[in-house]
Amino acid sequence: MKLFFRASSYCAVFAAYLFFMNAHAPLGISWMDFHAERVFNAVEFLRLSGLENFGYTVWSLCDDCVLEDSNVEGFYGTMHGISLSPYIFMNYIGGKEFLLFFGPLFDKFVILVCGIFVAELMIKSLSKDSSNLPIYLIGIACFSLFALSPWTYKIFLSGWWEPIFLMFFLLGIYAFHLKKFRLGYASFALASLSSMQWGLLLIIFYTLLILTPLFLKGAENFYKFFPPNISRFDQSLKIITALASSVILVILVKIIASQYIQFTGGSSLFYRVGITGNDIHNGGLIGSLQFLGGSRLTQCFQGFSMEGFSAETMMKIAIYNCVFSIVGMAIISVISIIGIYFLIRSSSLAKKVFLPLIFSLAFFIGVFQQSLSVHLMGYSFIFSALFAVGITYAMHSLYRYFGSPAIGFIFSIPCLAGILILSIRVGMLSGMS
Repeated sequence: MKLFFRASSYCAVFAAYLFFMNAHAPLGISWMDFHAERVFNAVEFLRLSGLENFGYTVWSLCDDCVLEDSNVEGFYGTMHGISLSPYIFMNYIGGKEFLLFFGPLFDKFVILVCGIFVAELMIKSLSKDSSNLPIYLIGIACFSLFALSPWTYKIFLSGWWEPIFLMFFLLGIYAFHLKKFRLGYASFALASLSSMQWGLLLIIFYTLLILTPLFLKGAENFYKFFPPNISRFDQSLKIITALASSVILVILVKIIASQYIQFTGGSSLFYRVGITGNDIHNGGLIGSLQFLGGSRLTQCFQGFSMEGFSAETMMKIAIYNCVFSIVGMAIISVISIIGIYFLIRSSSLAKKVFLPLIFSLAFFIGVFQQSLSVHLMGYSFIFSALFAVGITYAMHSLYRYFGSPAIGFIFSIPCLAGILILSIRVGMLSGMS
């Protein structure tokens, strides 16, 4: 009953946020036109061609093209039709209008489920003896920080595969916590199937945990970083096998398909890393970390030329405060990173839940510097979860050290409100590149 009451509250918060943003956000809360068109073209092509092209499809605007032509745009090699399954089903049932109505709703449902998992796992990560705060308040705070973050808002406008990956990954963690092992393995396999990139990084993380004791002393107790209740070697191998099975399946299908069709979509590995020799979009490590601000600083200078320095005062004020908002969001993001560091140090469950995500995101930031510099959305959606639990734990820690529970609780209200309002403000600054 308590879980149902919290879940109902999460839904109410999310619904209120959607209603507000739909009324006030300049870009609204639905798919941008370019994303709506490319999703429809992709699933419509699959409807027309079936499995003729091994489930691969086009992924572009495809203006004024004939979708029946199998060579119309080339096939996007880094995405299989499996990832589009929900949208294929919607298009098959009701066509384009049905897809464009229910597609964005499906994205928001997945995000809602992710937020519920994040909040509930945050509650379970805190020791019952560590705070006098009701778990209801902790859950609501964590969920609100996740749902209202600018990284989550960007997914409303142009959906990526990270929300589905995160949903299945957290479902797997929760299943292992409840000792539902079969559901846990299946969820991990589906997480890897929904996003091969994130699945591959999880495989690397868990494999390195097993191999590290071979050359590092004191690293034998690696099970504390595996999902809950995974304490045997055969169980850890099943985790890796579940993740790897999906990756191997996708790779094998692509190898077979490449013998019959030509892939022209997608970027090379070195281009995504930013070391091809012509990498104007590679901003280095700072460029790949700019998502911490929630939006690009260039959003503040759109349409602003050298003549703008003599522009009207109102434009200067707008630019000035826009920069302050994004920089402020970046500072709070850094605070959230500090918060999650101390959360992981203090909670055994937090190690199991969030360390794999932190490693995967850090790998993306450190290696795929050009890709992260270009895309402030998608990859950074995972940071929404880390941001939410990090800020929640930081505020929880301050509450504990205030000396008075009443004073700690009272002062946490304006702090949380300020962060949520800033998140909404930065979300409204979002633009699509």
